[in-house]
Amino acid sequence: MAYFKTSIGRGCCKVSKKQKKISKLASFCLVLTEILVLVAVLILNGNYVVNISAPIPAIIIIILSIHVLMQLWELKVFLKPDSGEKFSLTVQGSHERKKSRHQRTMFGVTYSDEVRVDYDRNSEGILVYFRKVTTSSDTGPGCQPFLLPFRGWFTFFHVLIALTLMICTIIIYINYDDYNRLQDYKKLLAESHSEATQTVPPEKPEVDGGDNFDAAMYGELLDAFAHNVDNPFSNFGEQISDGPSLDVDREAFEPVSELGTHPLVLPILLFVSLILQLTAVVSSYYQAEDCGFCLPLFCIGYTRWFKHTNAYTDMIQQNIQAKHGQRLQLEGEQLELAIRRNTQKTQVDGVSYHDVGPQTAKRYEDQIVLLHLLLAQEHDQACKEVFPEHSIQNKGVSFILTAEEIEALNIHAEQAMETAAVKTDDTVTAIDTTELVANSTLSTVTV
Repeated sequence: MAYFKTSIGRGCCKVSKKQKKISKLASFCLVLTEILVLVAVLILNGNYVVNISAPIPAIIIIILSIHVLMQLWELKVFLKPDSGEKFSLTVQGSHERKKSRHQRTMFGVTYSDEVRVDYDRNSEGILVYFRKVTTSSDTGPGCQPFLLPFRGWFTFFHVLIALTLMICTIIIYINYDDYNRLQDYKKLLAESHSEATQTVPPEKPEVDGGDNFDAAMYGELLDAFAHNVDNPFSNFGEQISDGPSLDVDREAFEPVSELGTHPLVLPILLFVSLILQLTAVVSSYYQAEDCGFCLPLFCIGYTRWFKHTNAYTDMIQQNIQAKHGQRLQLEGEQLELAIRRNTQKTQVDGVSYHDVGPQTAKRYEDQIVLLHLLLAQEHDQACKEVFPEHSIQNKGVSFILTAEEIEALNIHAEQAMETAAVKTDDTVTAIDTTELVANSTLSTVTV
């Protein structure tokens, strides 16, 4: 079963331009700190302060490589953005049309085929926004992630790194827990060994009939005593006479017993890097725009094309709503009522269709056409003010703009909105002054 989905939206978090900049700075600092922590792990491993099993250092090096690559790319985009990147100006209506198809098969035979067309009410209402223009318009949803810019994969990479660090941290913690149990075994073994062996050197054996004694025998006793003192774990894993039986598998603890001189440092550093990475995942999603992922092995993919908005789209939207807001709101409410009443189910050649009637579908299309006509009027007027070369009679302005043109329009919109705000303040001040003069004249007449 395959799952591929493509959507157009702004995600769960609607952030301002300032908040997005703060999020990018926070993400950069978090990833930089994580890189330093992982480098410290590799350095400590090289100095035998900690000892990591074979796969984990290679995994850490791969994680560091991905982090460095992403940070260098972010730096490149910040210092030299792509001014030729193209976006399309569009507008959404009161509803969004979504078409889906569900087929059920058994032994290669389709026994259920359903086509469903839903008209969801847009929570944002009428919205003017930019959408990135892709190189191919007829690409299926399964290949849509490969049309994303390279930055669109960064959130997915961060999630993969977080899962990898989580698995590595769990493995290291299990090994460290085994290390603690090994130390407990050794401690108990040392106590049992000290009770079962002599704690003072053996005395000279007394020999009947004189001062002569067997010097060789006494030397062997001293050597055995010294060996027991210097090697308290020489009988590790064996049964000790006059002591408890500790049946410990030496082979199972051989990799555990080589965790380095300070084994506690490793799980702490990996846990810190995991916390930093989880925070970086949240920060990356918070600032993500066009993003997605694809796992061909599991037949899973998702693509989200971002609704880019700025001061220019806000100005166009305000102008449309100021001139036609009541009419568009009424049309949206009537369309919602018509969708509820006219949704029907039909069967055509064994395929089940859930859709509205033809009149309601045409009403939805007419609303979209009307909105784009209104958008074209406002966009044409603004572009001719900003770009004199577009001031050609009877020639329309294209909805497809480059990033450089969008930036110029955005600056124009910010200046226009600031000018409008200043004029509004001046008008309010003039009204207040008139009221003060009128009140003063009235008081003089009364006296």
